[in-house]
Amino acid sequence: MGSESVAVAAASPARVTPGHVLAVLAVVCWAVGLMQYLLTAALVLARLLARPVQPEGLMTSVWIFMGAAAIAVLAGVRLIALHPGTTMLSRPLVIGTSVVLWAFSSWLIPLLLALGVWRHALRRIPLRYELGWWNLVFPVGMYAVTTHELGRATATSWMTSVGRWEVWIAVVFWAVVFAPMVAARLRARLTTAHGSAGAGQTARPQSTASTAPGALPLP
Repeated sequence: MGSESVAVAAASPARVTPGHVLAVLAVVCWAVGLMQYLLTAALVLARLLARPVQPEGLMTSVWIFMGAAAIAVLAGVRLIALHPGTTMLSRPLVIGTSVVLWAFSSWLIPLLLALGVWRHALRRIPLRYELGWWNLVFPVGMYAVTTHELGRATATSWMTSVGRWEVWIAVVFWAVVFAPMVAARLRARLTTAHGSAGAGQTARPQSTASTAPGALPLP
């Protein structure tokens, strides 16, 4: 995703910057990111074919695979907006590649949801908050932005409308992950406070019986 992020960052100011340096940089990074994505997909597929998937090892990080495809589409959309003749690639080629990647990332969503149901509902893996839950927030948000921007670039009204609704879905995902995180932090603080209080009571010395005035203390 790093190469595609550079492509997005370079293509945005390339529309208003004289010269072709930023545009060429955006195209090169976009192409490198596509090759990296294909190589990573091949490695992941080989891993799945060589060894069966265990529910314990199936983490939320697999959603980043969908997010990587989505940000590649966003980089392609930024290239489409550049002036003709500055990208070294034809506009139909960039649009076609972006649509294919968007379709692939759309296909991954029900697959990843099904894997989540299989992991937690069928294999009984407890559904509790983990830091990896934030791996879901970025892909869902990036897919929403990508759908909206690709609809604008291709003048596809229904895709733009779907993208607007997906933004709200991304907000819901963020809230669903943020609330358990806050609850886990509060629970950890309460546990630490109770543990400290219990340790203080255990270490407190026992009170001794008072002696009468003028009596000598026992040896």
